Formats: sequence, structure tokens, C-alpha cells
Amino acid sequence: MVDEIIPDNLERDDFSSEGLDQDKVLLEMTEARKWIKIRNFLKSPKQQMKRQPIYGMFFSLPIAITFMILGGLQTGFTPAFDHVVLFSILIIIIPPGILQYTHRRTVKKIEEYFPNFLRDVAEMNRSGMTLTRSVNTIAKGEYGELSPEIRQIDSMLSWGISFEEALEKFADRVETPLIHRSVALINQASRAGGNVPDVLEVAATDAYTIKLLERERLSNMVIYVVISYMSFFVFLFVIGILSYSFIPVMAEAGISAARTGGGAEKFVGVFNPETFNRLFFHASLIQGFSSGLVAGQMGEGEAMAGLKHSVVLVLIAWFTFVFVI
Repeated sequence: MVDEIIPDNLERDDFSSEGLDQDKVLLEMTEARKWIKIRNFLKSPKQQMKRQPIYGMFFSLPIAITFMILGGLQTGFTPAFDHVVLFSILIIIIPPGILQYTHRRTVKKIEEYFPNFLRDVAEMNRSGMTLTRSVNTIAKGEYGELSPEIRQIDSMLSWGISFEEALEKFADRVETPLIHRSVALINQASRAGGNVPDVLEVAATDAYTIKLLERERLSNMVIYVVISYMSFFVFLFVIGILSYSFIPVMAEAGISAARTGGGAEKFVGVFNPETFNRLFFHASLIQGFSSGLVAGQMGEGEAMAGLKHSVVLVLIAWFTFVFVI
């Protein structure tokens, strides 16, 4: 009986030790990936910021903190410090916003030319050229933002790398769902023994159809971006009306109540117009920033893309309160 139990225990110990070893390996791999990302960023910060715009905060955040500290010392942390905080936040988000906008514009242009690239490779391959020769010929043409990537694919093919692997490297560099989908379709069909020109033609048609659907979606969602802007302007208009009508009336009522010493003093005698104006100012800034993110999510399917809208709306709110209200 004891002899039967001991092997079972040993097996459990072996199983648990194997599980611990696997967990340890996974943790080491995770740490290794983190160090690889850090090393890649330190090696080429510009290239990494183009691919991951959020990395721009590594440079904008220290500048914003320095600006906030100096501004706080200059304003003495009075209500004027609100403006310092506002522009510190703008310093943080503007560089990632610009990088995000530039990155999305580049990716869109690459995706626009990608179906044409696949069709041209398919046609040349049908005419009797090899894939390597076809890509080499196409690399001499003009495909906009896609041209540098085509030249890099051509260089990889000249080094003896397979067409499928070169496409996979290209998809990893661009990192868009459309490119990954097309490359996966091409590689799977090629490895299954499909006719390469036909596979490229199908992938090009699929990518072109997806781009048409995206354009249709964007055109339909523009109205929601306009609604986000209009709702913010309505909010700002209401705030302006309250600042011009409600706050002065309440301030006068408070002063009158304080002079007469009536019972209304407890209700409006402590009314401070500056406090309410400052509260409305903060509410407008928060509303503008949030509306911008919503506009980006609704219009382009990504909240990060709404940073440019947030900056515009926040600056409109700041200008309104500083120079109009």
C-alpha cells in the first residue's frame, strides 16, 4: 500500500516542479521582452516613437513637470496656477497626439497602395517573372509611403529570404490589422500549394474591399464628430450665459443680503463669483478634453486619435474664458 502511494506522490512532485519551471520560464521571457523593448527604444527613439506614439511622453512629461514647477513658483499657486496646469497637460499630450496623427496618416497611405502592390506583383508573376524579379522591378516604381517598405522587401529577397518571410517582417513593421490579415492569407494559401498570382489577386481584392468599407464607415461617422463639437459649443454657450446673467445677479443679491443683514444672508451672503467662474472654467476644460476623446473614438475608432480634437476644444474653452467671458 505504501509502495503504491509513494510513486503517486513522486509523480505529483514532478508535475508541480515542472509547472513551477514553466512559470519561471514564462516570467523570464516576459522580463526579457520588456528589456528588448527598452533596448530598442534607447537604440532608435525616433523610430520607436513613430510606431508607438505614446512613447513621446518620455520626453514631454519631464518638460511638462519642469514647466509646472516653474509656473507654480512664478504664480505662487494662486488661481492663475490653473493656466499653468492646463498648458502643462497640453505639453504632455500634444507630442503623442502629433505622432499619432502622423502615424495614422502614414499607415493609411500604406494601406491605400498595398492592393496595387499585390496586383502588380501578381501580373508580373503571371508574365513569367519570378517573385524576386517582380518585386525588384516594382521597387523602382512609385508607391507613395509604401515605396520604402517595398525596397526593404526587395533587399530581403536579394539576401535569400523567402517571399513569405519578407511579407511577415513587413507586417510586423507596419502593425495594422489589414496588412496582417492580407499577409496571413497570402502565406497560408502559398504554403497550401495555391497558385501564387491568384492568391495575390484575392488578397488585393480583399484589402481593397476592406478599405472601401473603412471609407464608408468614416464618412458615416463624421456626423458624430460634428455632434461632439456641437454639444461642446452648446455647453460652452450655456456656461457663458450663466456667467453673464446668473453669477452677477447672485453676486448682487449676496451683497444686498449682507448689507441688510436679513435671513437671506445665510443663503447667498457667501456667494463668491470667482469661485463659480473658476468652477465653470474647470468644467469646460474637462468637457472639451472628454468630447475630443469621444470624437476620436466615434470618428476613427480609437480614443488616442481624439487627442487632436481634445487639444482644439480645450484651447477654445481657455480662449473663451480668458478673452470673452
